Amino acid sequence: MRSNVSGRTWCSKLPGVLLCVALALGSSGCLALAVGAAGGAAGAVYVTGKLKDELNHEVPVVHKATFAALGELELKILEDKGDKLSAHVESEFADGEYVWIDLASLPESRTALTIRVSVTGNELRARKIHEAIKRHLS
Repeated sequence: MRSNVSGRTWCSKLPGVLLCVALALGSSGCLALAVGAAGGAAGAVYVTGKLKDELNHEVPVVHKATFAALGELELKILEDKGDKLSAHVESEFADGEYVWIDLASLPESRTALTIRVSVTGNELRARKIHEAIKRHLS
């Protein structure tokens, strides 16, 4: 093996470089997105306070399922805007924790679903809403 001026080989530096790359990806959220995208069928990914998923239904179908899910969970609708390509729904839990749900059209009749509960995020509640929406899509 070749050694550099300091006497260390490039192989001896590799673990440190890989650790730095892994830490950078992990702290930026890119790693979670990459894992989620690679997993595809693995389900929703929770990143930076938002639960994100891609569903095999058009926006109007997911929008209708969102209403049904919020009704099932007894969450009141505070705001609703939607068309064939996008939708935005706001709701609130009884304890005042706010909910934002966004839908966006994707190619091949798919919908990007984003759920955020509270300003800082509440993964457990976001996943409960997500599960209810998926139940109403079946």
